[in-house]
Amino acid sequence: MKKWIVLLLSLMTVSCTYSPIYNGKEPYTGSAFMLTETPRHTMDFFVEGLTEQLINSNQYLTAKTPLAVTSFVDLQEMTETNWLGNSVTESFMFQMQQRGYTIVDYKATGAIKVTPDGDFSISRNWKELAAQQPVDYVLTGTMLRQGAGVLVNARIIGMRSRVVIASAQGFLPADRIGRDLDSLNKMRIQNGVIIRSETAQFDRNTVVLKP
Repeated sequence: MKKWIVLLLSLMTVSCTYSPIYNGKEPYTGSAFMLTETPRHTMDFFVEGLTEQLINSNQYLTAKTPLAVTSFVDLQEMTETNWLGNSVTESFMFQMQQRGYTIVDYKATGAIKVTPDGDFSISRNWKELAAQQPVDYVLTGTMLRQGAGVLVNARIIGMRSRVVIASAQGFLPADRIGRDLDSLNKMRIQNGVIIRSETAQFDRNTVVLKP
């Protein structure tokens, strides 16, 4: 009888410590008690692995050094990004901050805008942001779409020196991303033919990150 009690308690302990993993496409199937521990997307673990590579190869970045994380861009079009590039960026901000590094969120406006649609403190409108911000290093990277997923390269670069002080590389399988890979490339239809979109034109008025 005692053995059965011990076995039951062991199973309950394992169940309680289990952190659900899913890709975001299928409905969440975990039981209610599992929500006491936040479920994790597979992309979280992917970026966590890249973060460990960056930290292991890091040469100069310290916990007190201001670090900015910018959008991961399309390797073929360095001026373009998408939902995946921005999602990877947000995940890196979380992972680095959790490890004690000083993250500068340059999208923070320094004010709260109260509107009928909601209350906002971050923005991508350059007019609402500080023109210069104290950043010593930047974490950024590229994405290359391949048949079965996306190859992601990450690196930390010195703002003054342009020297790469840390790097990481990983492959994110398509079935674990959680959205259709076709949405990664911007395309248009012209005369019945699918044509990849031209490079987007951006306003020259931009926020400058300076060390």
